[in-house]
Amino acid sequence: MNVQLALTGAYSTSSASSATGTTQPRTADNNQIGGAATSTAESTKDTLSLSPLAASLKGPSLDLFNKLKQNERTLLSGLVDSGKVTGDDVNNVLMGSLKMARSTAFMNGGRMFESQNRGLFARAATVTADEMLKATDDTLARRKELVARLGELDKNGQGGSADYGEILRALSGVEPGAGTDQPSAEPHGNSRATAHLRQTRLFSPYYMKLGDPFFIRNGEEEAASNKLKEAGVSLSSLTDAARGMAEDNVADMVQQQASDRAEIMRRNGG
Repeated sequence: MNVQLALTGAYSTSSASSATGTTQPRTADNNQIGGAATSTAESTKDTLSLSPLAASLKGPSLDLFNKLKQNERTLLSGLVDSGKVTGDDVNNVLMGSLKMARSTAFMNGGRMFESQNRGLFARAATVTADEMLKATDDTLARRKELVARLGELDKNGQGGSADYGEILRALSGVEPGAGTDQPSAEPHGNSRATAHLRQTRLFSPYYMKLGDPFFIRNGEEEAASNKLKEAGVSLSSLTDAARGMAEDNVADMVQQQASDRAEIMRRNGG
């Protein structure tokens, strides 16, 4: 990852001229980053001084920070510089927002899997591993397509358009014309229905462990979210920025779980 680009708005640079021995301050915008590269070629040595925010961002939080809009990055950096929140607070709230986005992507993906595969659920006891794997791939491909379309609309300033809203609706697992009813997972008082329930759970790759930290915010992340809310930060904008990352994270998880399910189904003759 290009650390300079990832931390735009979260660090400052200084340039020390070998000819004069003086230090000239620089602001951290994209043009000045490019200028620093040019001045390096002109025998100017650039040094990078990380701010408290930049030094606190780690892993997925750093990746998510890089996806925020410039004004959002500037806002977060300014809050840390002012002492209203700490760099660790921002790191925690970004991680918490990503977990919330993962949870939404997972739940909605599970609904879409069921909505798109009603025929398979209707004959759950005879579904094969290959059918389950194809259904999984089709669902994940559909979600990837929808997220890409959202990104294009947002880039073109159409975030509030009817098309944008319709895509969000589809991502929620409710395709146009599909209705809102979902396949029932409850047994109806007989052994055959109970067997159907067990088999349905077996072939669906969307299953989550209770309290999984991949999806659930911890106490520090919740406290940081409350702190940023009090400072006037919209957490919904952070969650929107996290959507693409969350979909990718969930897709990797679901593909692995589909592979595990397929192995079990094949061992059982499916």
